[in-house]
Amino acid sequence: MSRSEARATWASLRRLGLVNWPTESGDRVVPVDPGFALLRALRRQQDLAQRSLEKSRQMHEVLETLLEVYLPATGSSQSRVEVTSVSTVDEMVQALYDVTDSARSTLRTAYAESALPVRLRRRLGPLRQRMFDRGIRIRSIRLRRDSVSPGSYDTFSRLAAQNVDLRLASVIPLNMLIVDSDFAVLSSSAGEPGTQLTIHSPVLVNAFAAVFEHTWRGATPFSPDGERSPSGLSHEQRTLAQLLADGMKDEAIARTLGVSPRTVSRLIADLMQQLGATSRFAAGVRAAQYGLLATDRPRHVDPPHDPDPGP
Repeated sequence: MSRSEARATWASLRRLGLVNWPTESGDRVVPVDPGFALLRALRRQQDLAQRSLEKSRQMHEVLETLLEVYLPATGSSQSRVEVTSVSTVDEMVQALYDVTDSARSTLRTAYAESALPVRLRRRLGPLRQRMFDRGIRIRSIRLRRDSVSPGSYDTFSRLAAQNVDLRLASVIPLNMLIVDSDFAVLSSSAGEPGTQLTIHSPVLVNAFAAVFEHTWRGATPFSPDGERSPSGLSHEQRTLAQLLADGMKDEAIARTLGVSPRTVSRLIADLMQQLGATSRFAAGVRAAQYGLLATDRPRHVDPPHDPDPGP
């Protein structure tokens, strides 16, 4: 078995929860009983469902606060407010078709590729084409880090070729779709069917539109002919870039990756070349600019604990 195959096998075992990875350099890998691993995976799934419900509850609280506090302050207490919630992919698709059928001039979208269920993303193409056929202008904001994925980059290029006004942002505060000033569709999902809210209220929709416009001004236009961020980085290279950005020394990086210091030096040189950087510090900066680094993870000091692989 080659080294890359061995790493892939270890990664698969860790993802399935069938091994406990050592937290210290002298510890050994401990196998985990498949039954226990299954129970642990079920608990993670239960926790994920609870977090999704909590996000939905928080979103409803935000809307209620806006309705109780913001609307009276504007003197629009008689304004009609409609909020509907759906949770299945079929219901989400139908809701999107219903609101976009009312579009008169502009459709604004902002979301991360991972924020929508795969089944939903696959069914957005025909809806988008209907907008094109009706002459609706589409402005879209996507995450900059998604552009390093070959599949997403090709999708972005096709959208740009279809005259979608596309920009890339480092952060998208809300996954949303806004139809003129009439409807806003918000998604609280994260790659799995969650809760999708459709809001019909000029005041609330204008508030979400203001968030979109603020994000739009800070985003950069996507150009298929412009400089393309590196899309061929392996998981190991991304991890290496993160460790460099965290300021880890070669010896610590070697322990973390399970390779020799000499191999680390070679990997750093390859990463610097691929990122077009002239120093290891510049490589970390470039990786951050391309959105390749996690922003919500603890800094590495010692070899890291096994991250939660998710359900």
